[in-house]
Amino acid sequence: MIKILFPTDFSNAAENAFFYALQLTRKLNAELVLAHVYNLPELGRALHNTSKEVFEIMEMETLENFKKSVETLRRKAENNGYGDIEFKHIMAEGQIVSRIVDLARKEEANYIVMGTTGATGLKEVFLGSVAAGVIDNSPCNVLSIPEEVSPTNSIDKIAYLTNYKDEEVVSFNTVNKFAEYFDADVCSIHYQKEVTDISKENMENWKKKLGVDYEKLKSYVVTGNNFDEAICELYMKQNIDILAIQPRKRNFFTQLFKRSVSKQIVQRLSIPLFTLPAK
Repeated sequence: MIKILFPTDFSNAAENAFFYALQLTRKLNAELVLAHVYNLPELGRALHNTSKEVFEIMEMETLENFKKSVETLRRKAENNGYGDIEFKHIMAEGQIVSRIVDLARKEEANYIVMGTTGATGLKEVFLGSVAAGVIDNSPCNVLSIPEEVSPTNSIDKIAYLTNYKDEEVVSFNTVNKFAEYFDADVCSIHYQKEVTDISKENMENWKKKLGVDYEKLKSYVVTGNNFDEAICELYMKQNIDILAIQPRKRNFFTQLFKRSVSKQIVQRLSIPLFTLPAK
C-alpha cells in the first residue's frame, strides 16, 4: 500500500500542507502517517535531579500539546470533507531533518508532504530550510507546499524541469505516473539563456525516449538572464500547479537565485514543488 508521511510542527504552513496530504491520500488510496519531531535542549550527560525533572516536565508538555494538536487536525479534516480518512500519528525527539528522513525510511514512505515558510517557494527551498534538508536526503518523493498556496487548488498541470539528460527519463515517467492520479497534464520546461538549433534537437531526441506520446507533450524553453523571472512568468501564464525537479540541480538553482535582483519576483514564486530522491 502507498504510504504518505506528513511531518508537521502544527504551524499555519504545516496545516495548509495537511490538506494537500489529505487530498493525495484520497487520490492514491494511501495510508497517511502524521509525524511531529521535537528537539529538547541538550542538558548534558550528568544531570542533577532538578534538571532531570525539568527535562521530564518539558517532554510531558510536548506530548500533551501534540495530542491536542492532532485532535484539532482531525476536527479540521472532518469539517473540510476528509472525515473518512484515517491517519496514525508519531512523535519523535531529535534533529528535525535527520529524524524526518529516518521516519520516512522506517515507515517505507512513498511520499513526504510538508509545508514551507520563510522566504517562500523556490527561493526558500533552494537557499536553505528544513524542506531543503529533507529534499537532499529523502529516500522518497517530496511534495513541498508553500504557505501562500491555497489548499483548495486543484492539481491540473505539472511541469517537469529538465536539462534533456538521459537519467531524467525515469524521473519524468515517475512524475507522469503521479499526474495520472489527478488526471493532470504534464509538460516539460528547459531553461537556457539563448535557444539554439542544437538545444531544439536535444529536446526532440529526449522527448522520444519518454513513456508518453512525445508528439503531444508540450515543451517550453524559457530564456533570459533571470531564471526566477522567466519561470515565474511561465508558471502564471500556463497555470502550472506543481513544478517537478531533481534535487541534484540544487547548486545550479542556488547560483541563479543569488543573482536575483527582484525581491518581488521571488515572492511571487510560491510554487508547490515535487522533488524526486537524489541519485
